[in-house]
Parts: sequence; C-alpha cells; structure tokens
Amino acid sequence: MSSLFQARPKKAEGQGNVMTKKLILCDCAGSQNIDADGIAQASGLPCSRIYSALCTTQIELAAKELSENDAIIACQQERQTFEELAEEINVEIPGFVDLRDRAGWGTGEGGPKMAALAAEAALALPIGKAVDVVSEGTCLIIGGETAITAAADLCDTLAVTVLVSDADLVPTDRRFDCVVGAVRSVTGALGGFTVKFDGLQQVLPGGRGSFGLTAPQDGAVSNCDVILDLSGETPLVPAPHKREGYLRADPSHPPSVARAVLEASQMFGTFEKPLYVRLETSLCAHSRAEQPACSNCLNVCPTGAITSAGEHDTVDPMICAGCGSSSADCPSGDYR
Repeated sequence: MSSLFQARPKKAEGQGNVMTKKLILCDCAGSQNIDADGIAQASGLPCSRIYSALCTTQIELAAKELSENDAIIACQQERQTFEELAEEINVEIPGFVDLRDRAGWGTGEGGPKMAALAAEAALALPIGKAVDVVSEGTCLIIGGETAITAAADLCDTLAVTVLVSDADLVPTDRRFDCVVGAVRSVTGALGGFTVKFDGLQQVLPGGRGSFGLTAPQDGAVSNCDVILDLSGETPLVPAPHKREGYLRADPSHPPSVARAVLEASQMFGTFEKPLYVRLETSLCAHSRAEQPACSNCLNVCPTGAITSAGEHDTVDPMICAGCGSSSADCPSGDYR
C-alpha cells in the first residue's frame, strides 16, 4: 500500500487522560550545572528535582517520574534506556531534549538556552490536515493479454474493466467487463479518476458466436477508483510513481506485474490522504490585471497538481504528493 495512505491508529487505552508535561532533569553525574528554578520560570515547564544518575542507580526514580507525568527527559545520550524503561512499565514513550551537549558544557551562562530548548521540546507538533479518500474498488486495467490475466486475478476483489486496443483480444470470461478503445486523457487520483476515451466500443453479449461491439465513440468519459496500466506504453499521467491509485508495470516482466496486481488488490476501502499545502491566493503573483507573471510553481510541479485559475494558481490536493517544489520556488511565499 502506498506510504502517503496510512491506516489511522486506534486510540490507545487511557490516551484520553492528559498529564501535565514535566521536565525531568539530570546533571549527568555532576558534569553540568542546572538551574531548575530558572528553567521552570523561563520555560513555563514544571521541573523535577535534579537527579545525578537517572539512567543507572536512580532508574527506579526515573520509572516513577515516567509513570506519574507526561515526561520530557533532559537527556538524549541515554534515550534508548528510557524508551526501553517506558515500554517495560507500559507507559507512553517520553519526549527528549539534549540540555547537556547543546547548552550545559559551554563556558557562559547556559540557563537561558536550556530554558529555550526545554520550551521548544514542550511544543506540540502540529498534526497535518488530512481528508478521507474512499475507493469502492472500481478498477480500469489497460493492456493486452497480460491485462486480461490480471483482470482474472483481481475480479474477485475489485470491480474490474479491461481496456484493450484490439477487438480480437476480448475474452469470453464474463467475470469482468472488457471494452475496446484508447485512452485520450486521465485526470484525478485514487478514488476519483476521470478517464476520457477515443474509439470506445463496448461488448454486445447477445447473439451467437463471438461477441459483437458497439459503434466506436470518441470523447466517452468514465470514472474509476484505481488504474492498472499494463500497456507498456508512455505513462498516462505526469510523475506516475507519485500519483496515488495509478499503477504501472512492464507487461513483459512478471514479477513487476505481480507486485502491481497485489498493490491494486489492496486499494479498496477508506484511506487518509494528507493535505500537504495551503495556498494563500492573495499573495500569489501568477497574474495581475490579466497580465501573466510568475509561473514558477506550475513549471516545477512534477505531478501536474498546480494549474492556473486566472489571477492565481490552484492546487488539486488529491494529486499533490507533497514534494515541496512549489514552496521552494515560490517568490511570494503563498504556499504554506
């Protein structure tokens, strides 16, 4: 399954019980001077008493602190020790901040820097916004004989339609649909592809002998959730490896085809899609008074997620893969 769509973790038991963050201090066998009161006053964090050997002889006191508080351990060197301790006593893994190496061994006054580091460590990381993407499992497979074989493998899991270019390839297997034609264009992503066809012909199952076909139709449009491209031809979308729900494989390479078929079989259900950027249209320098200006983001976006909307650009969040190119190349800082 793709890294951008991840299962949402279940809420752990007791996760709703909020404890106050507390900075757990240790002077590392007396190797640094720590002003606990000064750090607490400047950072706003309550501090523990100053320990000297939390990772060794005072490990039981460390366990007590972890069990009673939403702890931030003022030590990075022995992080693994404290993580293992938290797992052993079945509590949340604590936060960590390196006061010793980043502020404790300098020649000047380290208190203010320690307080700043502690305050930074206590900041809650913003949770990226996301949207639910629903795939009902409608899958378009494009190609020849390899595509038909893949359809036979997937038709018990997904609602499959195979697109072939030659009417002679239409199979008699009625477990899945088969059409004849060519793809003119593809837009969208997982759960929301729109496909436009040229020369589209559908099977007429009645009568005797081989199947008949409808008259060719140009510009026919259909929708699907997943596209499995086994044509071996030019990709139908830019940056295909970044387009969620669009899978490609070389039809002459069975291991690649098998991986793509397996991945397609898992693209059914509800997934969480991160929303990577927010566009401040008031800052966009794309166009003013119908005069074109900046087009940096349009030029560098590998997936084609950014398009012109007149005076400013617009971003399709379903196509955006979060590569950061738009933010890096925007002169006005309108990508947040």
